[in-house]
Amino acid sequence: MYLSSYSLIEPEDEFYFYIPSWLNVWESHIYNKALKATRAQGWGFKRFGTRRELYAREMIRKPDYIKYIEALEQASDIALQQLAAKVRMQLIKSRTALFYVDSWGEAGLYENMSSALHAGIIDTLPKNLLKKFSVNGFTCKMRGEKQSLMQAMRVAQDYLNWDICDFVVICAAYRSIPLLVFSDEDIAGGGKRKSQDTNVNLSVERVGCFIFSKRESALRIDCGGYIDAGNDIHRAAPLITAEAPIDRLFFTGLRKSRAGSALLKATEAAGLAALNLTEKYGGSGCLTPALSWVALEQQPPATARTIVPDNYGGYNYFDTWRD
Repeated sequence: MYLSSYSLIEPEDEFYFYIPSWLNVWESHIYNKALKATRAQGWGFKRFGTRRELYAREMIRKPDYIKYIEALEQASDIALQQLAAKVRMQLIKSRTALFYVDSWGEAGLYENMSSALHAGIIDTLPKNLLKKFSVNGFTCKMRGEKQSLMQAMRVAQDYLNWDICDFVVICAAYRSIPLLVFSDEDIAGGGKRKSQDTNVNLSVERVGCFIFSKRESALRIDCGGYIDAGNDIHRAAPLITAEAPIDRLFFTGLRKSRAGSALLKATEAAGLAALNLTEKYGGSGCLTPALSWVALEQQPPATARTIVPDNYGGYNYFDTWRD
């Protein structure tokens, strides 16, 4: 399938560092465990709606959710306007499906909201997006932590290949809620604390809109299958070998696992250029894989593979050809 148009938006604000507090003991405990899992020394957040007048330790915990909703609306407008006028009219008149994707599912409980309309936008499906794209086909919301965008892309590819739809619109949003971010990187089990790196983890809220179709465009996408490698690097070998030549690999994720380190060494041995999107741009959960398209646009035409690890030793991936 082809990526006809896309848009990514992040806050125009500074990073604010998380400070543990005895008022949030469980959150602070999960924070320390997440630092152990990622071997970092701190965590910085960039969120929509951060208000400077709040107490410093509460700034990243209680932002204004309206800015987050407005950013999602803006991203969909930009993606739609980037289409040629003829293609835009075809999208409105064709069979169009819409997937609404986020990491946490019903996250309205973590927001200071009193509006049922706004709760429905965050927890279920924004009706304004259905009207904007004149959606007359399948609609759903998908939640899958780091893998939700990958899951939506795989379903979109199937729908386009089966000729169920002419266009598939994926609207994705990542709300960087500290407790959920830490728990997503938490690691089970005990053991000795490994040495920490000097780096600081960065978590960035982003929203995006992606329009897929079978019409040829500059970015061609092919979603691969799931590889259950566990701790065996040999089972992950298909990730760095492909029938078509691959110029570079993009990785997502913060965990510093033994299998991940071995995979990076195998990539270097194969002579492939590799880039960790999370370390370069900051982590955005389910939206981090989409940053590979941003990175590709900053380089000469190439073929890239984006690898998305889960928390159990498995990997999803997709290939991108940029003409």
